[in-house]
Amino acid sequence: MNFFGGPLPTSAKASASLRHLESENQDAMFIFLSDVWLDQPKVIHKLKVLFSGYYECPPVAFVFCGNFTSSVHLSKQGKILKDCFSTLADIISKYPTLVKSCRFIFVPGPHDPGPANILPRPAIPNSITEEFRKKVPNAIFTSNPCRIQYCTQEIVIIREDIVTKLCRNCIHFPASGDVPTHFAKTVICQSHLCPLPLHVCPIYWAYDCGMHLYPLPDLLVVADKYDEFTVTSVDCMIMNPGCFPQSDFSFKAYMPYTRQIENSKID
Repeated sequence: MNFFGGPLPTSAKASASLRHLESENQDAMFIFLSDVWLDQPKVIHKLKVLFSGYYECPPVAFVFCGNFTSSVHLSKQGKILKDCFSTLADIISKYPTLVKSCRFIFVPGPHDPGPANILPRPAIPNSITEEFRKKVPNAIFTSNPCRIQYCTQEIVIIREDIVTKLCRNCIHFPASGDVPTHFAKTVICQSHLCPLPLHVCPIYWAYDCGMHLYPLPDLLVVADKYDEFTVTSVDCMIMNPGCFPQSDFSFKAYMPYTRQIENSKID
């Protein structure tokens, strides 16, 4: 059965045709960035470098995780973010190969426009993204968390500072081992994206099923302000691309065919 979601009645992993398509496209790639502060000129400049670098070999998708502004602007947040997305759309439009071949996926962060700080979060409102979607038709503004099906592989993405919250609220902090490994084991053993009390990280109870991790995906992307990391546990890869502006403009590239993750940086 298909527990992951989507239109298929059976699991995509059982599809021979999708497995064949995956093997044919060996150069497929996903680019993951977190905390893409579009109101910072230096971030915009680095995104231009990123797009020009991938212009000759476009990836399957660029996945941008919020927050999309460096600070909360309260009543002006929507207007500022709309202008930022308009600037980004103008930049992307200069690369017609990327506009035609790539998906541009945007996952909202906890400080982006929307309801209170509670999961799951809906997509950024259409009133802010309408102009951007006209210029970039392949743009997808998703919920947080969101799920991506690529051929036979399942990818789950969440933008939340969950590592910090788990460390702050753990009963017994591990004396040995690194934090990413313990975090990965905790999330996988609990089969839940946010194994915390509701007063620490509120969740819409009716939509808690969207936070479940059973069966395990092939790749779990936890966009967190914590340092970047990549961990593998029980055949599930867990990675954090790190904060894009505060990590010397680092990001992650995932190759589905080889199931490898590359650490990348824009000099």
